[in-house]
This record gives sequence, C-alpha cells and structure tokens, in this order.
Amino acid sequence: MAPGPDRRLDDPAGSGAPIQPGAEDLDVPESWLLEPSLREQAERIDRLAADLELVNDLALEGFAGTNWTKFETELAKYGMAVIGGWMRRRLIFGRCRERGFGGLPELGREFEPEEIDQITDETVGKALYHFREDVLLKRRWDYQRGATLRTFFVGQCLIRFANIYRRWWGNEVRNGYLLPNDTEMLVRHGARDIGADARAVDGVLAEQVLSTIKDPRVRRAMELTAAGWEQIEIAQELAVSRKAVERMLANERDRLRRRMVG
Repeated sequence: MAPGPDRRLDDPAGSGAPIQPGAEDLDVPESWLLEPSLREQAERIDRLAADLELVNDLALEGFAGTNWTKFETELAKYGMAVIGGWMRRRLIFGRCRERGFGGLPELGREFEPEEIDQITDETVGKALYHFREDVLLKRRWDYQRGATLRTFFVGQCLIRFANIYRRWWGNEVRNGYLLPNDTEMLVRHGARDIGADARAVDGVLAEQVLSTIKDPRVRRAMELTAAGWEQIEIAQELAVSRKAVERMLANERDRLRRRMVG
C-alpha cells in the first residue's frame, strides 16, 4: 500500500521507529554513497566557501593592512614550496605545459640550489604583485569555477615562471662560454709571470669571492686576474672595455672589504 499523505518522510512504513536511510530513500545518485572521493569533494566545497569569505574580508580592507600582510606571507611560503619543489624534481616544465606554457627550453641538468632560490624568489614576488593587482583587485577570482585561492595563485606563479625562466635561460646560453671549469680555465690560460705578492693577493681574493659572484663576466674577470692576465687582455676576452674590467674588479674588492669589516 502506498504511504498516506500524513506519513512522516523519515518513516515511510508508519512504524514510528527511526530508520537507516538507504539509497532509495535519498534524492542523490547511489554512486555518491559509494564514491570514496565524496569526502574530498565536500572538503573542497568547504575550502572554496572559506576562500570566498576570506576574499570578501580582505576586499573590505582594500587588500592591504595587517591581515593582507599575513595572508600574503602565507601565500608566498606556499608558492615558494610548490615552485621550488617542482624545480628540484624537474616537474616544473611539465606543469607549465599543462597550463599552456609549453615550449620552454629544457635546462639539460639539475637546477643548482642558488638557481632555485633566485628564480623562485623572483617568480613568487611577481606572482604576488599580479595576484593582488590583476586578480583580486579586479575581482577575477570566481569561486564558482572551482579553483581555490591557492590553486589560482600557483597558476599565477606558473605564468611568471615561464617568462622569468626564458630570460634566465637566455642569459645562461649567452654567458655559457664564460663559465668554464675553474681547473680547465687555469690549465688553458696558465698563471702569467707576475710578482709573487700580486699573484698571492689576487689568488686569495679570487678564492674568497668566486663562489659568491653571480655575474659570470665578473667571475671570469676575477679568474683571469688570478691567472695573471692584464686588464686589457681580460677586456678583449670578455668583449668589454678596459674601464669596465677595472670597475668589475674594483667593485668586487670593495665588496670583499665591506664583508671582512662587517
């Protein structure tokens, strides 16, 4: 017999006892009850709802002030961890391709730790700026599209990484010939016949600063100076003026003095 109109919805049999709902009693697909990712979907909805509330609160403050600084700091930490981790495991190129930023030249080797730090710092820094200016302030993040704030920010990081990496890789290619193995360079060029005192001073200077020099031209100038080359010869080797070589060496000496004094 069909249930009467006054029968309780949770007690179709009219017994008055509580029942355990089955799939036939719920207005949802049966697969939802068996789908293991249902919890993940629910948590994702909760995160999106929390993100929406957070964005609205930050918007009321103009995405500035103490709360924004805290949020920006946490976002930066997350972006650094994600992009740095992908670079260390060489997954970054695949992630860029997935987002439509293909065609990035492969490095052909592992990233050095300082390279990861340098590229990641610039990537996250620019991503934070554009995330605020171009996404949040212009209300371009839409929770209804299903992407959390963190996911959207990582996408912004990939956009910035692609441009930053292309420029960095171009510099590596152009200056690659300026980065020979130290031992090979000294063997090829050899130490010139200069005064022992000058050779000792430049040798110590080069040993102390070579590992900290980021500019490959300056590094090469220091190496050749330690090998006894004249500044005019170094200028010809690097295709720069003698004055430029003089400035490179003087700046590095000043930097070393400041570091030793400090």
